[in-house]
Formats: sequence, C-alpha cells, structure tokens
Amino acid sequence: MVGDVNSGSPLIERWVRRLTPPACREEVLGDLAERCASPREYLHDAVRTLPFVIASRLRRTTNPVYVLMVGLFLWWASFYGSFQAHWLVATIPTVLILAVLALRDAWRLPTLERQARTVALDVTLVATTVLLSQGILWWRAPALLLNRPALLVGFPLGLGILYFLRLQSPTGVLLAGRLAPQLSLGQIRGEIALRDTVIRRAVTIELGACVAVSAIFAAIMLWSPAPPIIRLGCGLTVLGAVFVAAFLWRFVRVRPIPTDLDFGETVRRYHIELERRRRLSRNYAWWYLAPLGVGTVVTIIGSQLQRPGGVRGAALSALVIGALFGLLTLLQLVEAAKTQKRMDQLALVTEKRAGESV
Repeated sequence: MVGDVNSGSPLIERWVRRLTPPACREEVLGDLAERCASPREYLHDAVRTLPFVIASRLRRTTNPVYVLMVGLFLWWASFYGSFQAHWLVATIPTVLILAVLALRDAWRLPTLERQARTVALDVTLVATTVLLSQGILWWRAPALLLNRPALLVGFPLGLGILYFLRLQSPTGVLLAGRLAPQLSLGQIRGEIALRDTVIRRAVTIELGACVAVSAIFAAIMLWSPAPPIIRLGCGLTVLGAVFVAAFLWRFVRVRPIPTDLDFGETVRRYHIELERRRRLSRNYAWWYLAPLGVGTVVTIIGSQLQRPGGVRGAALSALVIGALFGLLTLLQLVEAAKTQKRMDQLALVTEKRAGESV
C-alpha cells in the first residue's frame, strides 16, 4: 500500500526533517511519505533509511586528505601531541573536532551567504564539544585530560586558525557539480563571480597571515633571548613570509574578467584564468611551502633540540611537518585536477539562448 503525505505523525516528520541533511531532505521526506501508510511504518522506514542517507552525504562532503591534514595539525600543534603524557590525550579532542566538522559539512548547503557567521558557529560547536569532553574526562578518566599549556594556549590558537581555514575553504562552493552542456551568459558569469569571491577572500586571509607571521617571528628574532639557531629560523621565516606575501599580491590575486564580453570571449577568458590557477596549484610546493617551510623547520626543530632529551620530540616534529607539507601538496594537486576537469567541460559548453531548453 502506498501512503499519502500525512502518513507520518507531525512530530515524527518534524524530527526526521531535522535529522535529514538539507541537500537531500525533500527527496527523502517525499520517498518516505509515498512508501509509508502509517506513523509506525513511517518511523520504522526512517530509522532504516536515515543512517544510509547521512553516510552517503558524509561521503560526498568529506575530503579525506583535507580531514587528515586538519586532524594532524590539531593533534600536533594545538594539543601538543608530542608533549602529552600519552598520544590518546591529544587524539580524543582531535577526533571529536573532526566529527563535529564532518557533520556540519554534511548539513551545509554550498553557499557563501552568512559564511562568517556559519564558520563562527562551527568553531563554537567545536569548542563546546571539546570542553564538555574534558569535563567528562575530569570526572571519569583524569589521566586523559589535556595539560594546562595545551588547554589554555594551544587550543584557543588552534580554534583561531581553524576559523580562518574554514572561512578560506568553504565546503562545496568552488567548482561544485558538473557543467550543463548549454549555459547562458549569466550562468557563466555567476560561476566566475562566485569563484572570484572565494579566491579573493582566501588571498586576503593568506596576506593577513603573512603579515602576522612576519611580525611575530621578527619580534622573537629581535627581542627574545632565544638561542642563535632559533633566531636564524625566525629570520628565515620572516623572509619566507615576505616572499609569499609578495607572490600572492603579484601573481595569485584575482584578475577580474570584464562583464561586457560576449559568451564566447567570456568562456575563453575564464579558460585562461583556470589555466593560470591550475599552474599555481601544481607549483604550490615551490612558491608557498618551500619559502615558509625552511624557517619553520629550523625554528621548531631547533627549539626542541635545545631541550634535554629533545631528539625524540624533534624527530616526531620533523615527521609531522613532512606529512603536513605532503598533504598540502596533495590537496593542491587534487585542486589542479579539478580545475583541469572544469577546463575540459568548458571546451564543450555552448551558449543557451533565451527561450531555449536543454
């Protein structure tokens, strides 16, 4: 028997609606209403269906490389994975953060509207989850609590960095979906405008980060009573940040495509811009990671080698930094492949005139 749209009770339907990711909500609710003839059947079908729907959405919205990179950074830099009594101490909050962010991404629609507010809510939920977990651990397993430096220094700094990472890379916005075989001039311009907005924001955040890094490491180099090896690393970091900032300003900033061009010229100019972005992604390790990486490695490894028995910590730091740089490079290579795919799609697109249907 096929039910009608009122086969589920209002309360059940309300909770199923809330538990279903927005991107597939109407489709799921419609299928449940068609298949079910009673509230009990509706609830039973929803309980069986929702886990698969959520898992499918998580698979679509989760980038494993990005998750691994963020998780490794949080574990090592925010929660001091190499300075805790046990590796599990830093792993618990890291896993919780990744789980919260994954669920937030699954329930998010690909839009830039109110992005700053959305990311602020992400970070607030992350902070609340970690603090609640620390409260539970304090009650049930005190040995797994974060130490004071990690909780009072590393965690807040990590939240700040996480905020800008999420703001810089909004989920599901850049080059989302496949191009239709026919597009109007307005649709092409809309995609270009959205892409330019994302890139312009990312470059602005990167420039701000370069200024902050230069100021902080210059202050350490000039006024801190640090050992010579650390001063050297700070100086190299400042030089690297200045180089990256200059490169961003000169080569990575958005080059707007005029809005008075016809369809063919707009697509051609967009293709040229995508090719430029693809080259930047493929060379990311050379113009971004290498200049910043040398000073970072010297500073971090040098500071750890100054401590008694610091060889183990230095070795772990070198391993983690190498892994982070490798994951960042891989992310950019994946982005280059996506850009190439978009370029291939653009080569087949034709203009959709007013009144035409695809």
